[in-house]
Amino acid sequence: MQIPTLRSISDIRREAKQIFDGVLKKDEVILVTKNNNQLSVILSPQYFQRVMNENESLWEELEMIRSKHKTKEEKTYSFEEVMSGKV
Repeated sequence: MQIPTLRSISDIRREAKQIFDGVLKKDEVILVTKNNNQLSVILSPQYFQRVMNENESLWEELEMIRSKHKTKEEKTYSFEEVMSGKV
């Protein structure tokens, strides 16, 4: 994860084309501020896709862990018990 570049909304208005070109070329992240308050974030489509892919991977991993946790608590049966009809 990279540290975002801070730019004011006034900078964005004045230099929009150059800023957006830079975001695409340098794959940078820009934190837009207004009156020193965070307003928005600008990032390249490639950076956004990487964040989304990582997020999806983490959610899948979390679901796997939750599933393993649930199955540990379930009663298990041997093959013989199932085949003999005891279950």
